[in-house]
Amino acid sequence: MENQFRWIIVVLLFVIWLASISSPESAEIYKWKDKDGNIIFSDTPPPPGVDVEVKEFKENTIERPKAKENINLPRPKSESFREKRSYSDIHVIMYMTSWCPYCDKTRAYLRSLDVNLVEYNIERDRSKREEMLSKSGGSSGVPLIDVEGIIIRGYNPNAFRAAIERRRSL
Repeated sequence: MENQFRWIIVVLLFVIWLASISSPESAEIYKWKDKDGNIIFSDTPPPPGVDVEVKEFKENTIERPKAKENINLPRPKSESFREKRSYSDIHVIMYMTSWCPYCDKTRAYLRSLDVNLVEYNIERDRSKREEMLSKSGGSSGVPLIDVEGIIIRGYNPNAFRAAIERRRSL
C-alpha cells in the first residue's frame, strides 16, 4: 500500500514538472478578416485559404511607459471631463444676523465645504442690507446666500451644494 502511494506521488510530481517545462514562453495570435470583412483575433489558426497576420508575444514582457515619460494625450472637450475648480476657489457671500440660528447652521455647513465664505451682518452694515434686498428682490429673510450669482434664501444644504458644484464646473 505504501509503495502504491509513493508511486502515485512520483507520477504526480513528474506530470507537474512536465507541465511546467512544456508551457510556452511565447504564443502566437492570428489576425485575419472573415468573409464579411470583420477583423478576427484568435489564438487558433484561421481556416485554410485566408490571408493571415501572425503576431508573436512573450509572457510577462508587456511594454509599459516608464514612470518618467510625459505622455501628452489630447483632453476631451466634453463638460463631463473638465477639471473642476477647488472648493476654496468658490466665492460665497452670506447675508446674516447675529441672532439667527439658521445663519449659524449655514455658516457651519459652508465652512465644512471649505469655500471662500464672506459674511455680512445686515444689522451692522446698512449698505450690505440694501445689497441683500436688491439681490433677494426685496425679501429681508436671512440667511441669504450668493454663490457667485446663484441666490439661495434660507438654510438649504442641498441647494448650497448644488450651486457650489455648478460653479465648480465652470
